[in-house]
Amino acid sequence: MKKKWSSPSMSVTPVDLEKLGDVKKLSDAQLKIRLEEEGYQFSKKYQASSDYIYRRVADSDVLISIGSNIADFNGYIQLNPSAVCLWKQLSEPKTLDQLEMALEETYQIPHEEAVEDVIDFLNELKEHDMITVQ
Repeated sequence: MKKKWSSPSMSVTPVDLEKLGDVKKLSDAQLKIRLEEEGYQFSKKYQASSDYIYRRVADSDVLISIGSNIADFNGYIQLNPSAVCLWKQLSEPKTLDQLEMALEETYQIPHEEAVEDVIDFLNELKEHDMITVQ
């Protein structure tokens, strides 16, 4: 499926790297947490693509493609309970913090684990064009 074109763009936020330490050794989640501790905010919002619908079928949680990529995607995606929690959250635009909080509250997991899981899940969804980023 061809991706929608948009002009490349960037925005630069100055960061005091001395306060963060050796960022090369930090995971994505650890880096996000360190930046937040220093007062940096992540404001992008993520939302599930309308090209997929969630259904509970035969005791399984699945996503089914109904959008323009239906010809390229012939099957369904099975979700585990934490993925269902996040997918349901993504029915409306949500920030990383909101998604992390949903996992922390639902599963009583440490913040760093929630950050890792959310980042990994969003990266997988982005890779398959299953979310929009605002």
